[in-house]
Amino acid sequence: MSRFEEGLPSHFVVFSQTPKAQDHGRALFVRFSIFLIVPVLGILVHGSFPVSLILSGVFFILIGVFFLISAYSYQQWHDWQRTPFAVSPSHPMMELDSDKESEVMIRMHDGRWLKAGNDRYRLISDDVLSGYNLVAMNDDYTILGYFTDKKTIDAKLRRTMALLNQSLALRDAHNEIEDEIEDARERESIDYGLLDRDWPDESEMEDASGPIAKRLKRQE
Repeated sequence: MSRFEEGLPSHFVVFSQTPKAQDHGRALFVRFSIFLIVPVLGILVHGSFPVSLILSGVFFILIGVFFLISAYSYQQWHDWQRTPFAVSPSHPMMELDSDKESEVMIRMHDGRWLKAGNDRYRLISDDVLSGYNLVAMNDDYTILGYFTDKKTIDAKLRRTMALLNQSLALRDAHNEIEDEIEDARERESIDYGLLDRDWPDESEMEDASGPIAKRLKRQE
């Protein structure tokens, strides 16, 4: 078990190891590998770089760009592997058609794994620490815990929240629990600024869920 999974009950599966997530993870890894292999193949095919190219400085610029792109690709793959939630084997993301109750656990910033409650979650800036707490979208805005030390909600964090809430929607659909996400949206529209919110676009939700969303539609 990796340090990232430390404390997670053994029967839970981290998101990156679910079938659909593994497909995307492999695509990211292939992209990273291509950036590493293509320049090496170029050297082997052409024998060596022309001296004039090296002296002109273009070679060093190309090497710099190569390392920047490689580092970016690796970071994307690494972040995907550490998406901070896990599902039980009966969860629809595992595609096993199990009749057992589905569960989701969330990894907090300090490494603790906590069982997700019955609500969806949003982020609210912490009053003391630099970062965001994970807050349940219920009448009390219950704080689950300190989730991230990031100072802003960037695209990667928005995608993580979209994936997390999609997993909770699938969990509730599997457990035949009424989906109250629209009620949460309505509460947001009348709230007076307690939360820092950023609901994902519908297109982003579709991108996050993929074909799995069809299961939700069958529940409607």
